[in-house]
Amino acid sequence: MKKITNFIKASLSLSPSEAQGVLKIFLIIIGILVLMFGVDFFLSQKQQTLIISSPKMLDSLTVSLDNQPNRSIDYQKNYPNSSNYSNAHNSKKLFPFDPNKATVEQFQDLGIPSFIAERIEKYRSKGGKFRKKEDLAKIYGLQPETFERLEPYILLQSAENESLENPKSVSSEQLPVSSEQLSINNEKIKENAPISEKSTFKKPEILQKFDLNTADTTQLKLVNGIGSGYAKRIIKFRDLLGGFSNAEQIKETFGLPPETADELLKFGIVKNGVKKLKINQLALTEFRHPYLKFNQAKAIIAYREQHGAFKSANDLKQIKILEEETIRKIEPYLEF
Repeated sequence: MKKITNFIKASLSLSPSEAQGVLKIFLIIIGILVLMFGVDFFLSQKQQTLIISSPKMLDSLTVSLDNQPNRSIDYQKNYPNSSNYSNAHNSKKLFPFDPNKATVEQFQDLGIPSFIAERIEKYRSKGGKFRKKEDLAKIYGLQPETFERLEPYILLQSAENESLENPKSVSSEQLPVSSEQLSINNEKIKENAPISEKSTFKKPEILQKFDLNTADTTQLKLVNGIGSGYAKRIIKFRDLLGGFSNAEQIKETFGLPPETADELLKFGIVKNGVKKLKINQLALTEFRHPYLKFNQAKAIIAYREQHGAFKSANDLKQIKILEEETIRKIEPYLEF
């Protein structure tokens, strides 16, 4: 210690007492730094406890974890009580239900998390009512994928069908009607209504085969398991392709469950042709298809410019970055 004091005194031209003061300050600073790092290390080793105080907080946590699939195992290990959402979401029990009458237990059987099922029950207890299928999707916390999966089984009219059947209808809430007039109108509706509450869900017993390349959303929704969401996805994918060259391509529709695709293939067939791409004429900016990546399309155009027009799909095998599977899939859409 004396040697350090003498070194400081000589280096800084200080008196013995001043050198001792400087040394003490250095020691105090070092002690503080050691204490800070020690406390930080101790706290980092201590297991943290997360308290989920509200369903809203659980919703946010669930969405965050959904975007981090690799952490799902650790999450369930540390917070086993919060696994209800994932377990419920993976449920595959589907059956026709009326959201205005279904119990909390039935909602859970359908794959709806318990806290959302209770939220629906609370909404109904306060006078809330579901008038069309889309109203259920407005419940806070209900995932769009869950609603899309349940939509075909909801025993209510969809907004799309309701607008087609009653384009100029006005609800009783908008007109001042006496109780006597209202009861008479209700009787007339019961007598003349062509579709009952239960029959809105029922699919035709005999569904005729139809062309997947010309079917609209209404026709697709006649198949069990297909609602508005899946029907729109199928048509969007069909338009991107330029039409289906074979019915099996329906299975490539994003998010379409395999069992739903199999049900659709019982009735969906392909009659009309597909939109062709003129491989020997199109420029790179126009040569686009879902089955081709940009660098593959660029290689095709470059090969054509160097070696001349393609005569058949076999010529594409000369392009190294094109796999045989890609050539097989794209061939029906090419015109040589």
